[in-house]
Amino acid sequence: MDVLGSSVLTEDGIIDGYVCIEEGVVASIEEGVPPQRPVAAGLVVPPLVNAHTHCADAGLKIPQGLTIEELVTPPNGLKHMYLRALGENDLIKNMTGYAETSRSNGIGTFIDFREGGEKGCIALRKACPEAVILGRPLSKEYDQKEVSRILKVADGIGLSSISDVDHAYIEKVADQTREQRKIFSIHASERVREDIDFILSLDPAFVVHMVEATDSDLLKCAEAEVPIVVCVRSNRYFKKTPPLKRMSECGVDIAMGTDNAMLCSPDMRAEANAFKEVLLSQGGSAEDILSQMITNGRKILYPNNKIHVSAGMTAELTVFPLAGPHDGILSSRDPVFRYKPKKRR
Repeated sequence: MDVLGSSVLTEDGIIDGYVCIEEGVVASIEEGVPPQRPVAAGLVVPPLVNAHTHCADAGLKIPQGLTIEELVTPPNGLKHMYLRALGENDLIKNMTGYAETSRSNGIGTFIDFREGGEKGCIALRKACPEAVILGRPLSKEYDQKEVSRILKVADGIGLSSISDVDHAYIEKVADQTREQRKIFSIHASERVREDIDFILSLDPAFVVHMVEATDSDLLKCAEAEVPIVVCVRSNRYFKKTPPLKRMSECGVDIAMGTDNAMLCSPDMRAEANAFKEVLLSQGGSAEDILSQMITNGRKILYPNNKIHVSAGMTAELTVFPLAGPHDGILSSRDPVFRYKPKKRR
């Protein structure tokens, strides 16, 4: 039997206790002091979900001061020109390195808005089989066959924004994605406020950014039970700040993503620290910071019985070292421990 932790994230909250693992499965969660030396001490949680990434631009070195349009808006933002010029080997190298860093930071999977059409999705599947891939068609006109090819490889579709693409095109892509029971998502109100009624009519699994959203927009997301993934560190590059306090007050489920690899490392502790700093500066409370960092991203992908650590689940777990109380995982910079079940011989 292996033992993990000094505290555990359970369905009932964080308890002071430990996880017992037998034959690759969480056998039980116990309160109190472990009966033997744990494999790793700290806060035991399921592997994190980095809820929004663009991993392929990891090799791009960017100057300061570019606008959103100059850097990331398709088709001629600097990032897109870089990706088009990148050979397949370098593309996969960028993705593989990003995946390795993600794993070392306790991230079990990342939801990647994958540019490059079908080929971009195939490359990421090769580089990181556990990635959740939301592909993006290359054709400027709706092409049902192209979308079908992407969805054979990818887990869904992730589009740039309703400001960049014709609305009729977006509706057709969203309809086809949902018909195939795949994930549809889109950037929303990142550089300008966008029509939230149209966005929600697409029935997205989640939306990304909502930096320029009004309270009315946020309330509509909450009422529709559409989570918002925020990317505080990447927003900072563009001198933008997501309205985190207002999102919380409106009842939105907030998850975190690290966005473009060229801007931010896949480090959820760093993202949560930036999130906390902004939220407190807006007069908000950080009491839900661990839910926003850990559980809300998992809610996007997994059923309720896989959101927290629970008996009977496969023992693929992350252990965060603690520097004080439970939210001390944010102040500790010690390495994260990833527990994976031993393969049976």
